[in-house]
Amino acid sequence: MNLPAALAAACVIVFGIMAPAQAQGPAPAASPVYGCAKPQPPVFPTPAAAAGLQAADIDQARYARDSYFAAADANLACLDADIESRMRTLFATGAPMDASLRAAGVAHEQASRERAETHERFLRMCLAYEDAKGPVGCR
Repeated sequence: MNLPAALAAACVIVFGIMAPAQAQGPAPAASPVYGCAKPQPPVFPTPAAAAGLQAADIDQARYARDSYFAAADANLACLDADIESRMRTLFATGAPMDASLRAAGVAHEQASRERAETHERFLRMCLAYEDAKGPVGCR
C-alpha cells in the first residue's frame, strides 16, 4: 500500500470513529476553512413548484448546479490536500492527532454531504419537472 492510500485509510478509520460525536456539534459557518473556499450551494425550486417552471429555468438550475459542483470539487480537493499534508506531518513527527486535523476531516465530510444533497435536490426538482412537462435530460 502506498503512502497516500495509507493516509486515506487512516483518515477513514479516525474520522469514522469520531463522526458520531462530531455530528452532535453545531454546523460550521460557510466561511473558508483551512484556506479552502467552501461554496454556497444553489437554491432550487421545490419539486412541487417544478410544474410551474419553464425549460429555461431547468437550464439555469443545471448551470447553477454545475458551477457549484466545480467549486465544491475544488474545495474538496483543497481539503484532501490539507488533510494529506497534516497526516504526513503527523506520521513524520510522531505527534499525536490534534483538533485541527479532526476538524479538517469533519469539514471534508460535511462538504461531501452537502454536495450530495445538492445533487439530490436538483435531481428531485428536475424529475418532477419531467413528470409534469416531459424530458429535459435530468439524468
